[in-house]
Amino acid sequence: MKLDVKNRLIIGTSLIIAGWIGNSIGQSLFFHSMMILATSLTIFPIAKTAISSLRYKVIGIDTLVSIAVIGALLIGETWEAAAVSYLYTLGHYLENRTLKKTRTAIASLLDNVPKQVTIIEEGTQKDILADQLKIGDVLLVRSGERIAVDGKIIEGSAMINESSITGESVPLVKNVSDSVYSSTLVDTGVIFVEAQHIGEDSTYGRIIALVEEAQDKKAKIQRSLEQFAQYYTPSVILLTIVVYIVTRDIRLALTLLVISCPGALVISAPVSIVAGIGNGAKNGILFKGGDVMEKLSEVKVVAFDKTGTLTSGDLVIKQVITNYIEKSELLFLAASLENSSEHPLAKAVIRYAQQHDISLTLAKQVEILPGFGLKGTVNDHTIVIGSPRLFDDEQRKSVNDKISELESDGLTVIAVSIDQHIRGLFGIADQIRPSAKNVVNKLKKMGILPVMLTGDHPLVAKAIGMQSGIENIKANCLPEDKVTYLKELKAQYGLTVMVGDGINDAPALANADFGIAMGSYTNHTAMESADVILSSSKLDKLPYAIELSKATTKNMKTNIVFALIVALSLMVGVLTKHVFLSVGMLIHELSVLIVIINAIRLLKFKNKDA
Repeated sequence: MKLDVKNRLIIGTSLIIAGWIGNSIGQSLFFHSMMILATSLTIFPIAKTAISSLRYKVIGIDTLVSIAVIGALLIGETWEAAAVSYLYTLGHYLENRTLKKTRTAIASLLDNVPKQVTIIEEGTQKDILADQLKIGDVLLVRSGERIAVDGKIIEGSAMINESSITGESVPLVKNVSDSVYSSTLVDTGVIFVEAQHIGEDSTYGRIIALVEEAQDKKAKIQRSLEQFAQYYTPSVILLTIVVYIVTRDIRLALTLLVISCPGALVISAPVSIVAGIGNGAKNGILFKGGDVMEKLSEVKVVAFDKTGTLTSGDLVIKQVITNYIEKSELLFLAASLENSSEHPLAKAVIRYAQQHDISLTLAKQVEILPGFGLKGTVNDHTIVIGSPRLFDDEQRKSVNDKISELESDGLTVIAVSIDQHIRGLFGIADQIRPSAKNVVNKLKKMGILPVMLTGDHPLVAKAIGMQSGIENIKANCLPEDKVTYLKELKAQYGLTVMVGDGINDAPALANADFGIAMGSYTNHTAMESADVILSSSKLDKLPYAIELSKATTKNMKTNIVFALIVALSLMVGVLTKHVFLSVGMLIHELSVLIVIINAIRLLKFKNKDA
C-alpha cells in the first residue's frame, strides 16, 4: 500500500510515542527499534527525491537531510535520526498545506467557469458539458448562473456581476446586442447568448493563462537567490567535511549540515510573489510576473495617454461643420468608415450617426494610420478621417479658421476628407474621469511624476491637464513621439511607466520600461503588449497596483532578511554547541513556516484609502 505524507506522519508519530514509552520502562532495544522504523518510514521519500536530484547533478535540501539522517543512524543516534526525518517531513507537509493558501485567489479563478451549460438546439433546451460548446451556439443563462462564453445577448436582459473580470461587484444592466464575458454572473434576469469566443480563447480563459504564466516569471531577487542556492548547498557540504576533519565531532558536523539547509531563504521570494499576484488577480489587476511587480515598486514616472485613460472615453460630438456636403451624407461616409475602429473617437461618430438614424454600410480597403486616423473606401469614395495634422496645408486651407475655433473651445477636432478634399469637421468633447485628480495626487505623494502624452491639440491637452493636476504635458504626439519622449523621461528620472487604454497605445506600452493597459481584458493587443492590465476602467486601480507591488517587494525582502538571520544564528549556535540536531531541524522548519505565513498576509493587503 502506497502511503501519502499524512499517513506516514500518523504512523511515524505512533512509532515515536511508542518508542519513548518503551524507553521510560527500560526497554532500550524497543526504543531504538521504533526510532529506526520511524526514520525509515519518513526518510524514504526524502532520500528518493535526493537521488532523483543527484541524477541531474542538483544537490538540494533533501540531499543534506538524507546525509545527516544516515550519518546519525551510523553513529547510533536513532532518536536524532528519527527527529530530523520526522520534523523535516512534518515541516514539508505543513509548508505545502500553508502554501496552498497563497494560491487560493488564483486557483479560485477556475471555479468561476461553469462545467455544464444549457444550449438551445432546434428550439429545445439541451444540457451539455462546457467543453463541448462551439462558436455560434446559443446559451440559455438564468439568474444565479455564470456565463460560460464571450458573446452577445440575442434575447432578454439581465443584471450581470462582472467582478470576476473587473474586480467590481456592482452589477451592470445588459440588454440585447450587449457583449457579455465568460465567468460573469447573472444576478437577475434570463438571457440568450450567442457564443463568439469559447474556452481558452475567451476573455476569462486568457486571464487564467496569463496569471499562470505570471507565476513562472521570476523576480530579479528570486533568480539571484536560486543562483546563490546552487553554490551555497555544495559549499555547506564542503564546510561540513572541513569541520569534521578539524573537530572529529561527527554530531557537530551532521548538525551543521542540517541547519544550513537554505529552505526559508529559497522559498522567501517565490511565496511572496505568488501571494501578490493572487491579490492582484482577485482585485482585477493582472501582473505578468514577479519581475513586473519588482520593477513597478521602483517606478519614478507615470505617463498617461489622455483619451480613455485620464478621460472617460465617453466622447460626445458637440459640433459638426460641413464644407460643401450635406450633413447626412457626411455622417454616412464618416461613420461607415469608423465602424471598422474600436477607438473612442470612432465610437462617438458612430453613436452620433445612429442618433440621426443614419444606416451604415461596410467600408472596404480599410487602413489604420497610427496616431492619425483611418483611410478606406465607402461607396467608391476614398475617405480619410482623423487628426487635422493628417492633411497638408493646402487641404486644410479652407477649414483652418473653423479648426482653430473648435480647438479654442477645448474640443478635440477630427477632419473628414472625401476624395482628397476636407468636407467636414467634428468637434468632440470628453469628460475627465472623476478619479483622475485624486489618482494624480496619490502618485505625487508617492514621489512619482505624472506626465500626459497625447496626440491631441495643446489647448485641449492643457485643459485636461489643469483639471487632473498634471503640469508636464506633451501634446501633438504621434505613437513614435510617445516612445521617444518616454526614453527621455527614463534618462532624466528613472523607471518609467506608460498607462493607456490599449487601443492605440500598443507601441508606447511595449516600448516603455513598463506598460499598463486600462480596461483591456477584452483587447488582445493590449494583453500582449502591456506588463500590467487593469481589468476595469477605474483609474484608481493604478495606485493600488503600485502600492501592492511595493508591499510585495517589501514582504519579499523582509522574508529574505529573516531567513538569513535565522540561518546565521543557527550556524553560530551549532558551532558554539548551543544548538543540537533535532532542535536545529525544528527551528529550521519553523522559520520556513513563518516565511510562508508572512507572505500570506499579502492576500489580505488592501488599498490604504479603501
